[in-house]
Amino acid sequence: MTSLDRLVLAGFRNYRRFVWKPERSPVVITGDNGSGKTNLLEALSLLVPGRGLRGARNADLPLREASGEPIPTGWGVTARFSDSAGDFEVSTGMEAGQSGARKFLLDGVQTRVRDVAAANLSAVWLTPQMDRLFGESASGRRRFLDRLVVAMVPHHASELAACERATAQRNRFLSEGRTDDVWLSGIEDAMARHGVAVVAARREMVARLNAMGADPQGVFPSARLSLLCPVADRLDSEPALSVEDWLKGVLRGGRSADRQRGHAMIGAHRTDFTLQDLETGRQAAEASTGQQKALLIGLILAHARLMGEGAGTAPMLLLDEPLVHLDQRRREALLATLLDFQTPVLLTGTDRSPFGPLAERASFVTLHDGQIIPMDSD
Repeated sequence: MTSLDRLVLAGFRNYRRFVWKPERSPVVITGDNGSGKTNLLEALSLLVPGRGLRGARNADLPLREASGEPIPTGWGVTARFSDSAGDFEVSTGMEAGQSGARKFLLDGVQTRVRDVAAANLSAVWLTPQMDRLFGESASGRRRFLDRLVVAMVPHHASELAACERATAQRNRFLSEGRTDDVWLSGIEDAMARHGVAVVAARREMVARLNAMGADPQGVFPSARLSLLCPVADRLDSEPALSVEDWLKGVLRGGRSADRQRGHAMIGAHRTDFTLQDLETGRQAAEASTGQQKALLIGLILAHARLMGEGAGTAPMLLLDEPLVHLDQRRREALLATLLDFQTPVLLTGTDRSPFGPLAERASFVTLHDGQIIPMDSD
């Protein structure tokens, strides 16, 4: 079991100085819009690889003056956790005047984010923006899938970053009209090497989620994921090295067309996926908003079960407005399911009443203007 014992925010979003010791999990956080509920979840999401649940730039994270200018004191997020092996503390943030990447510390020692993730800490989240996941761009679906992969395989984040750098560099070279074959071949080799690794990890995650099976309670729909990616199709029947060679050849042969388009038409950056309700056969893109939300929650819960298998550690669940668009039966089922998780679970909502089934079994707090005020749970 992993617990969140203490959270400290300094100069972060609307929190000037904030210290909180949660009593137990799950935690239900309520408050008016703008009170800082999502900011609190975002702070925890920044302790794992990636850019957090908003995908925000570092420049967007500091506390701001009334004028909108960031307060020049830096910002930080520190959380202390405990599990069967003992306590550990994870921190991230930026000092005043610092540029570039934010720092990560594990028990006070600066380290790489993937090493932080290796300390039995991961997170998965659900936000209201994800309710539209299947009606918007493929890039949002890729980010969602990659977050699930990173939670289980932290080094996926570095492979993904390397692939994105190589792809952007090739696009720039082609747009500038460069024809240096040695440079372009080197970049395309990196695109192929890292891109195949990225797609292979996505493919493995999809296979494992599909094998995880149905919701044990039978409330959330059983779903099947399918990758839409020529690279993944090749990996179904060929070894990774052969797929790398094939992708290099496609990229080299497509330079002229890609120069005109402004981007490569094949690679890890073009992956998409579909989600199908196995009972009805309906694709998520064709389902109602409520059904899409149910499919997503079922997928996230399956991922958490997968991570908790064997000696694994289930991720923190950061659920922003999770009950919106769910019918009463599924609301109650979700809340009952969350009681079984041996990991920090934080939920938000504007009103406490929909979380009634958790009364006396969860910790209820309310937020106002960046300050948290405990509430009685009866």
